[in-house]
Amino acid sequence: MIEAAMIDYIAHTPHARPVLKWAGGKSRLLPELMQRVPRAFTAYHEPFIGSGALFFRLMAHGHRGRAPLSDINPALMDVYIGLRDQTDALIAALRDHERAHDQDYYYQIRALPPHSLSLVERAARFIYLNKTCYNVLYRENRSGQFNVPFGRYKNPTICDEPNLRAAARVLRQA
Repeated sequence: MIEAAMIDYIAHTPHARPVLKWAGGKSRLLPELMQRVPRAFTAYHEPFIGSGALFFRLMAHGHRGRAPLSDINPALMDVYIGLRDQTDALIAALRDHERAHDQDYYYQIRALPPHSLSLVERAARFIYLNKTCYNVLYRENRSGQFNVPFGRYKNPTICDEPNLRAAARVLRQA
């Protein structure tokens, strides 16, 4: 009975997709990359996680081995840690960003010093800025301040709750 319940759960649980847009990401290369992945392996090491396109695809295809994820960008890692460990709080923070979103609000959030924010606030700020900034850029000035201008998206998806929850489940295995 437990096996049948697990199969039903997997069949009706959406596969996690990247929660961020990332310039230079591997999404377009996934068909080619997936052809080159060994059929069986025990660990997947990702030194430059970015949007995590390959990681999420591997998990959707059933990889259940070790998966150490890393990146040199601590703000990016905050997103994955916050999503993994505080999913509900992060979704609530993103809903707040979604309700308040406009150009003035974008610049207010962009101006917040990340070091003054909690992990969840930093993660939500990063996702919000990523989904609403110009051309999916991640750029900081010499002072470490995010400085990408406002993007002109009609209806950006700031809080994709089903995918955030699916990604959080997958991240708990990493």
